[in-house]
Amino acid sequence: MWGLNYFRSVKYFKIIIGMLVLTSVSFGNAEINGFDGYQNDARIIIQWNTSMEQGIVGFEVQRSTDGHTFFEIGFLNAQGQGSGYTFVDDSIIAKVSGRNYYYRLKIRNLDGNSQMSAIIEVQSISPVIKQTWGSLKALFK
Repeated sequence: MWGLNYFRSVKYFKIIIGMLVLTSVSFGNAEINGFDGYQNDARIIIQWNTSMEQGIVGFEVQRSTDGHTFFEIGFLNAQGQGSGYTFVDDSIIAKVSGRNYYYRLKIRNLDGNSQMSAIIEVQSISPVIKQTWGSLKALFK
């Protein structure tokens, strides 16, 4: 009835659909692409793009130290579909080395409703450690 090739094609189809979901995620009135974070010196940079925005007020950036309890740390107004967003977390808490921080977006709609994005994790590494390591290496040249 169902041949082996059918099941192989279904398997690959599921993998391709899964990859599409990871790269572009819809949240009600917004479609977010490339939601990511990284450390740059003593700051953590959070970036994302939108390919669709309808009736969006903006994006509330939230941070957590445990991945469960989140607090608002900033808000960026919506700029329209096809926009790129960058949020810089340079608070003192982001400067603690060796900690994992979790970020998510609360997408606020004009009608008062909101949706939550996926959660991303960023590990903080102190620039002082990097500088010390560079100084130590220079001593032994």
